[in-house]
Amino acid sequence: MVETKTIILNEQEIIYKIHYKRIKNCYLRVEKGEVVIRCSPMFPQNEIEKLIRNHQEEILEQIKGYIPKYNYQNGGYVYLFNQKYEIILKDMNIKKCALHDHQIYVYSKNIQTTIEMFLKQELMHYLKEKIDFYLSMSFHHALPEIQIKKMKRRWGACFYQKNRVCFNLVLAHIDYALIDYVIVHELCHFIEANHSKAFYHEIEKRMPDYKERERLLKDVGI
Repeated sequence: MVETKTIILNEQEIIYKIHYKRIKNCYLRVEKGEVVIRCSPMFPQNEIEKLIRNHQEEILEQIKGYIPKYNYQNGGYVYLFNQKYEIILKDMNIKKCALHDHQIYVYSKNIQTTIEMFLKQELMHYLKEKIDFYLSMSFHHALPEIQIKKMKRRWGACFYQKNRVCFNLVLAHIDYALIDYVIVHELCHFIEANHSKAFYHEIEKRMPDYKERERLLKDVGI
């Protein structure tokens, strides 16, 4: 069940959505510029609003900074590695894209499908290159299987028992430095499976500024 409500923060009317779940605690996230609450149906409404107000500045900052990563239509746009490209449709019934300056030419009327296929190819090329680099520089591990999928709440996942890493397709839209953080994060799970102090120590050894990258990644949002 989802319920939509409003709250005034710093003289701004903010819409927030409550997703009722069978959970004990109340969780707050800003997803694609929207405030999303997940909690039990028994969780008091005043406590929900108290939680929102306690994080008011962070919420408003994330909403203000949110920029949609794509607008899949002719004349729209898509971000590739944090660069904005205008979408130009040249329908030739071919699922192919080509970059020219700050434009992306799409040769199929199925714009979203065609661009996402192109994004997946570009991201996979970058992932393979950088994973190979990090493994050769600071890991004693064989090249894992690499997958790219659409995921709602995770940037990546490591299946260490299967020697596999999976990355969110949305990474194709963001800056290289943030993708690199996700790569190192997932590779470190081959050393430490859980998010323990030892795990973050392994990240820090390979990426001393990881906390700043992690913060920027949180601001970008999935």
